[in-house]
Amino acid sequence: MKFEKERFSALQQIFEDWWEGSLKRPIIQVTLEHTDGEGGDFFASNYRKVILDAMYDFSLPVSDVPQIIEDAYDRLEYLGDAIPVFYMRPTGILGGFLGQEFGIDHKQGTVWFKKLCPSLEEIKKIRLQEDNPLLQRSLALTRAVQDHFAGSIAVGLPDFGGVMDIVASLRDSNPLLLELCLESEDVQEACENIHEQFKNAYRMFLDAIDPDRIPGYTCWATMLSQKPYFVLQNDFSAMIGPSMYEEFYLPILQKECRMIPRTIYHLDGPDAVRHLDLVLTVPELDGVQWINGAGAPGLDKWPDIYQKIHAAGKLCQVFINGSAELRYIDYITDLLGTTKGLCFICSGQAEEREAFESYMSKYGL
Repeated sequence: MKFEKERFSALQQIFEDWWEGSLKRPIIQVTLEHTDGEGGDFFASNYRKVILDAMYDFSLPVSDVPQIIEDAYDRLEYLGDAIPVFYMRPTGILGGFLGQEFGIDHKQGTVWFKKLCPSLEEIKKIRLQEDNPLLQRSLALTRAVQDHFAGSIAVGLPDFGGVMDIVASLRDSNPLLLELCLESEDVQEACENIHEQFKNAYRMFLDAIDPDRIPGYTCWATMLSQKPYFVLQNDFSAMIGPSMYEEFYLPILQKECRMIPRTIYHLDGPDAVRHLDLVLTVPELDGVQWINGAGAPGLDKWPDIYQKIHAAGKLCQVFINGSAELRYIDYITDLLGTTKGLCFICSGQAEEREAFESYMSKYGL
């Protein structure tokens, strides 16, 4: 794998300075893929599909998967602040740990989880089962990767998914929307139970990660941290207004941010923007990840979002897919008048290396 352990030593302090708000330049992670054909964006890159397939191929022994991961990473170049990472995918995997059936979609590079609970009463009672095959495989893979890479890969928590997103996945969004109005207390109890299961899973995986055997923690947003961190989310919130968000989720978000040492909030798409003001009221929240969403205006059409995040003293992270989007780095830094507190996670193809290197140089990398 084309990554030397020694690089982590410098990156550890760089990222700690970023988390603490003292790094004077932006974090710029550039992962370039060598492909025989057209590659995807960050979420649908070919190497990520290979790794996902291996993680979910239960016919493969856990001991064989780390080498497949290493072979997939051999096709990558890491520029700037980019690092190799491992975490169990995809978003919403907590539902799988709770017993949801799942099916892999190789074309989209994800796994879909199927509704399990026909009522809120069942969601209020559902529990993690330690003998759940997906949970056991995920814990075993987390340990096996640490053994195989021996300190040359950052390891993080699985992409559990958001509490209300898991409730919606277990129950189905349409009835849940009605129940928010008609059975609000039952919805709150269901959300509280899923929050408890999230906490239990979080602790299980923290126990499986040995901080003395990794260069730092990571998660699906591939920063590095010497403390555990997590990207919190509520994509279901795109279907509700701020008053419901404040009533049903804000208290959970506050508890999540107090529980996890470092947190980033995943703000996904135009319909989630209405909740940003409430999100920014949580003092323990470290930052916000903004994703404008498929078909939405580009990253340079949302000045209020960056300004609000910056004014609240929060970190801000966005994705840059391909060299054509590098101009968004200039837009955001010029808009805010600073390069501090910003993280750009960039992906592209190997032939774009010169363009990415030019921007890295421009920003002091």
